[in-house]
Parts: sequence; C-alpha cells; structure tokens
Amino acid sequence: MVRTPSLSRRASAFPVIAVTLLAVALAACDRLTGPSIPRVAGTYTGPLVVEATAVFRGTPETITATGSMRVAVEQVEDQVSLSGSMTILGDTESLGTISGTIDEAGVWTEAASGVGAFVFEDDECDYTADSEVRFSGASLKIEITATRSEPTSDCPNIRMSAELTRS
Repeated sequence: MVRTPSLSRRASAFPVIAVTLLAVALAACDRLTGPSIPRVAGTYTGPLVVEATAVFRGTPETITATGSMRVAVEQVEDQVSLSGSMTILGDTESLGTISGTIDEAGVWTEAASGVGAFVFEDDECDYTADSEVRFSGASLKIEITATRSEPTSDCPNIRMSAELTRS
C-alpha cells in the first residue's frame, strides 16, 4: 500500500515553500541590481587639519593649523548635497552647497566637474587640485590637495584633511 501525504500536510507546507521561493527571488534580484548606495544623510563634525608648505628664503617649511569642520549632508537616492562650515585659527568660513553623486563604495563625486570636490580656483597660483570625499559607515573623510611645481610664500602647497563623524 502506497501512502500519500494528507491534504492538511501539503497545505501546511505551502507557506514554507512560498517564503523560501520569495527569499530566493529577492536574493537573485539583489544580485542583479548590485550593491546598494549607502545612506549618508545627516550632520558630520570633527577635526580639520590644514598644512601649507611654502619656500621661505630658499628653504621649504610646513605650517600646520588645526580646526573643526561641520558638514550637513542631504540625500535622495545617489544624489548628495554637502554644505557646512570650517573653523580654523578662530575664523569660520562657509563651504556653501556642493551637489554630486555617491557610488556604492561611498565615494562622492562633485556634479559640476565630475571629479572629487571642493575645487581650488586661484588664477594667481595656478594650482593643480585633487580631492576625495568618501563615506564609510558613520564617518566622512575629506582630503584636498592644491599643489604647484614650485611653491612660494604667496602660493604654498596646501593639504587639508578632515575625518568627521555623523552625530
């Protein structure tokens, strides 16, 4: 005699099978769309370090100043706007608002230039600028450099870095 499972046993297995199939489908969908954009909205604060290397009387010298930075981050999907201020040597300067996009790795790219952020514009010094803005968990790291082949006392090489934490 062959026994077949009762109807009630088959009916009770249906929810388990349906949930399993749904979980597999969602996992496959996540693999198709790839990693997700990190959620980074909030206010970040922390220390700021600015180094300026200039040539004084033929000798390169580096001057370091510390301060603080506050950055407010607004986000809609991968569109991220940064605004805030920095305080250094007792003076507070506004950063204005800069818009861009964030990728799955947390790297932010400024929309206007398509590269980094906080572009140095100084016709007199003719800087080559580079920057990186990266989010990771509840932290925001900002690195900015503005260099020239021959720094002078009027146009030093500048490096600014901030490691901020979301509050």
